[in-house]
Amino acid sequence: MTKRSLQKFKRLYKKYFGEKLTDEEARRKADYLVNIYRAVYGSVEFPDSDKKVDEM
Repeated sequence: MTKRSLQKFKRLYKKYFGEKLTDEEARRKADYLVNIYRAVYGSVEFPDSDKKVDEM
């Protein structure tokens, strides 16, 4: 997970749950969320959200 993705996850988590996370907590929770997603939907490639749309 890139630093930018981690910061975005932290902002979204604070917005929806009202709790500020450390980088370590955010990384752990994000990894857990991705693992659940993969368990349900299989090994799916996630788009690189750090790339600009015109780079895709």
